[in-house]
Parts: sequence; structure tokens; C-alpha cells
Amino acid sequence: MSVYLLLIVLFAFICFEGYRFRSDIKAAYERLNHYEVKSINTSFGKMTYLDEGSGEAMIISHGIFGGYDQGLTSLRQVVGDRQRKISPSRFGYVGTELPQEPTPKNQAKAFVELLDQLKIEKSYVLGTSAGGAATLRMALEHPHRVKGIILLSSGAPDKKRSPDEVKEMGLQGPPPIIVNDFIMWFTMKHFGFIFNHMMGSRVVTNTLFETMLPATPRRKGVKADSEITNTDMTLNYEDYPLEQLQVPVLVCHAKDDPMANYEAIDKFIQRVTDADTAICETGGHTIEGNGDFVNQAILDFIDKTNRAEKFS
Repeated sequence: MSVYLLLIVLFAFICFEGYRFRSDIKAAYERLNHYEVKSINTSFGKMTYLDEGSGEAMIISHGIFGGYDQGLTSLRQVVGDRQRKISPSRFGYVGTELPQEPTPKNQAKAFVELLDQLKIEKSYVLGTSAGGAATLRMALEHPHRVKGIILLSSGAPDKKRSPDEVKEMGLQGPPPIIVNDFIMWFTMKHFGFIFNHMMGSRVVTNTLFETMLPATPRRKGVKADSEITNTDMTLNYEDYPLEQLQVPVLVCHAKDDPMANYEAIDKFIQRVTDADTAICETGGHTIEGNGDFVNQAILDFIDKTNRAEKFS
């Protein structure tokens, strides 16, 4: 009798979870598709993007599990209505094609092609998490197109490593099995503590993480970040001569960030001349609890660089 009861309870649970999943994932796809998405053809294939607001442009290089939706959410959080917000999906993410060489260097070139298409001479670039590599490549190779870069919980080059050393570091991204609509949904619903541990913050309270669903349209991008983007700054350390940066830099980071180690950021700050900083003791990868401080630092950075440009 107890076995039958257990089977009934299990069946009821599966039916209930299936109903919740179908409802939630339908809402996730509807949210993703309600944006007025635009696209261009670049040298690397189709790129989708969102373009919202007016004024000075800020383009975002979003993090892993991102896309145009996550990028716009981040831009709205940090600059509100002040800037023209341009949010492209990086290689392999939500409508953007994955080229044969989805490197940060090529991603930076694709960003420049987007600015060309939009007839934007110069833009601020906000790089979050895994998007920091392409942000640095854009600043180093296309400084005449950049008003300033903002690294928000971004990775940074710390030292040169060989392919064997990188292999010993293990997987540089989420397990491939998790990049699936149901598995991601189920994990977020019932095992949120895993994400809390990974991020060092309570992701359940952060609306930015709603953009991690649906997961399937982000699969190719996550794979490219795990295999290429997240190791580029250490495998090709010599391609990131930070001392040669010619654009204003703002670094926003939490010292207890478990995903983007602060030690690398500290080395970065020491190598870059006159970098502005907004460093928090706590907050994890989302710099939770310090939003007002970080957002104000970003706005002050924009005002400062604008004043400096007017008087130069």
C-alpha cells in the first residue's frame, strides 16, 4: 500500500512540475520575443541587438548565459534613461550566429561593425563578467571608437598560462547538461543554493537572472564562452597589454566575487594608469547590496569623461 501511495505522490509531483515548467517556459519565451529585436549582417554572420533610448551611446558586452535581453536589463539598471542603450547578443547567443572563430578579438570587430551600421562614432562600452574580454579587445584595438570602458564584475588577465595549465584548471563555464530549458528551470526552482554559491549572492532576488531562461537559445554562446572566451585572456596574455590602454577605465567589483577573482582585478588596476574604481568588500558576482554605489560610480564616470573630452 505504501508503495502505491508513493507512486501516486510521485506521479502527482511530476504532473505538477510539468505544468509549472510549461507555464514558466512559455512565459520566458514570450518575454524574450516581446522585444523589438533588430539585426545586421556582420563579417561574422547575423547579429541581433536592441537599441533603446537617446543621447550618448553605451554598448554592452554581456556575460555568460546572456543575450540582448540580459544586456538591456543590465543597461537599464546602471544608467536608467540617461543613455542610448545598445544591447547586442554576443556570438552564439539568442539570434546571433556563431562564427568559426568566436574570439573576443572578433567579437570586438563585430561591435565596431554594429557602431558603423548605426553611424555611431564613439560609444561607452560596458563589459560584464565574460563580456569583459571583448570589451578590453575593443578598447585596445579600436580606441578611437571608445569613449570609455566600464568593467562590471568582469574577468581580467592575470598571467600567461599554457594550454596544459588551462586544461588543469578544469571547466571554465557551466556543465553543458545544465544549458537546457527544463534542467535550468528545475535547478533554479529547487536548487537555488547552487547558484547562490556560484555567484556569492542571492540570485533568487535578482531580476537579472530571469534572463537566464530560456536557456536553450543561449547554448552555443555558453559553449563558446566556456571553451574560448573565458580562457583567451590567459592563453593569449600578451594580446592584452593593459599598460597601452588609451581610453578611460572604470572598474566595478566585489572583493568576494567567487566567479571573477578579485586578485586578477587588483593586478589589472595596478597595470592601468589612472583607472577609476568602485570596489566593494562584499556583494559577490552581482555586487548585491551595492547597486546604488556602483550605479552612481558609473554615472559619475560618464560625467567625468564627458567634461574631460570637452576641455581636451
